[in-house]
Amino acid sequence: MNASLPITVDQLCRHLDQFAPTALAESWDNVGLLVGDRAAQVDKLMTCLTITPEVVEEALISDASMIVSHHPLPFRALKRITADDTVGRMLLRLITAGVAIYSPHTGFDSAAYGINQQLAAGLGFSQIAPLKPCDDPNLAPLGSGRYGKLSAPLTLGKFAAAVRDFLKIDYVQAVGDAGQTVAQPAVACGAAGEFLGTAIAKGCDCLLLGETNFHTSLEAKAQGVALVLVGHYASERFAVETLADQLAEEFPDLKCWASERETDPIKLFS
Repeated sequence: MNASLPITVDQLCRHLDQFAPTALAESWDNVGLLVGDRAAQVDKLMTCLTITPEVVEEALISDASMIVSHHPLPFRALKRITADDTVGRMLLRLITAGVAIYSPHTGFDSAAYGINQQLAAGLGFSQIAPLKPCDDPNLAPLGSGRYGKLSAPLTLGKFAAAVRDFLKIDYVQAVGDAGQTVAQPAVACGAAGEFLGTAIAKGCDCLLLGETNFHTSLEAKAQGVALVLVGHYASERFAVETLADQLAEEFPDLKCWASERETDPIKLFS
């Protein structure tokens, strides 16, 4: 039996760009291969929501060749990479070890089987469509966010409980009355308060999102539109776990896993 051909960074980049097209990413984003040699061989790949010192340590201890991180590192342009700050220290450690970094970020949010689609489908929406359709006709009918209809209207309290159960989290926050009706909800992962106006224009009565600010919450209440806030981490972390499974299925000779050391930095104290 012939030995399997080695998997390269470039092969993985090309697959990821088909799965979550970089062309779908927002103009301000930094997506694609951010660190690494496209010709380098990849034996082990780890996914994560965000590269943190704990994630870096796990990657190095586990001999990962590549990290697919939802949030980009680096995100903004750098004038220097030194050990004087956290971003510099993490990049230096990963570059020294030859670990490649790829980020799909907002391209993954909006992809056909991306985070928002997984949220909408997982919560049982029908007639799912983007909140903000993509301007590029080559990418239609994709776009940012999702909205759809429930098979039967729910109270906000029951819808929030369904969200909590789907994401396997302990609690959610909400804006609105527990008894108000949710029939046509929308979803937008991460920090997504900017989608409130679009959701209202689409006739949505509820917006599920990771987080937003106080004044957006007040506006939603004034407009009679419910919000369900699950936290930035919970709204996206589940999808980097499914991404690791998808990559393992596509590349059976590649060891893939979602970071086991990554945790939500925000804790609830009572």
